[in-house]
Amino acid sequence: MSPSSSEREEYLTIIAPTAVEAMAQFSARGLASQGYAIAGKIGRHQFSLVGGQGSTELFSGAGMIAATFSRKVLG
Repeated sequence: MSPSSSEREEYLTIIAPTAVEAMAQFSARGLASQGYAIAGKIGRHQFSLVGGQGSTELFSGAGMIAATFSRKVLG
């Protein structure tokens, strides 16, 4: 399939306490069969939710593993 202007990249990030749990969820959800592949390194992150009134530390500021996957979709 050749790239076209109607294709776009779609991302999905799984957040879990460990890389093993993140990858288990990837398998359990059948994401490979839906065309998803790992988009980069899996690593420990700290998360903040930013809004109009400031920011909130998610997961009590504890580091969690983030694994991001992507696929190409029409649209």
